[in-house]
Amino acid sequence: MYSTTLDETHKIFERLKSNAAKYNEILLRVFPKRMLHYGRGRPRGKRQSMAEVARIWYLIRISQKYGLDTQKFLRTFLDAWTHGKASCKDILVQCRQKTIGEGVFLVTQDQKVVAQLSLSETALKYLPEVDLESLPREERTPAARIEKMRPIDMKIKDVNSAVKWVNLEARVVEKSVTKTVFSRFGNPLGVSTAIINDKTGSIKLPLWNAQIGLISVGDTVQIENGRVGMFRGELQVSVGKNGKLKVVENKSR
Repeated sequence: MYSTTLDETHKIFERLKSNAAKYNEILLRVFPKRMLHYGRGRPRGKRQSMAEVARIWYLIRISQKYGLDTQKFLRTFLDAWTHGKASCKDILVQCRQKTIGEGVFLVTQDQKVVAQLSLSETALKYLPEVDLESLPREERTPAARIEKMRPIDMKIKDVNSAVKWVNLEARVVEKSVTKTVFSRFGNPLGVSTAIINDKTGSIKLPLWNAQIGLISVGDTVQIENGRVGMFRGELQVSVGKNGKLKVVENKSR
């Protein structure tokens, strides 16, 4: 898990380097200048601070994914640095290794690893000063582009146009009559539209070809890696070749 997180951080950092002009203004607005520039020195110092900015952006995305107060979540790392561990709701942050000026932190939820990464004492000190209100609303960071490609376990009420990939479990409450449409290549395709509900809300689920006979009204279905999109002004979640649709409870037969 540690290497995976560092790989993601490296990717974010490389994006920052390649889009330096685009993100320079955001960096100066969001992060304290003292954090971004450690003095004149060699370029290596700036590289290290940029990498830590990328890690903090990664933590911001984690807080959004798990519905946490981002400012409180960031402060949790400073508390864990001081006391060994600290929590934010059901997320536990532990400082597993502490050296001079740097700590390695493990982030877990119900003993399941969420992330593991290192932060310097300098970066920890500046976490309370991060100006979250200055982040762009539509596409907050390079980390957002990485995170949005990952399916998120969600309730239907929380699904919106900013979400791209989701995991859902819901009951089929309606299913339309199958129609035949034609692809742009002239191939006939069967299509039906189901409505699924998880007691927090409802959303449309288009079904294609073999998917149509897979589910019936009354079934509880699980969608993995479903894609969220708009069709004729309405949100819907679809299951493409990279997604999975399965019946977890069959009450229709």
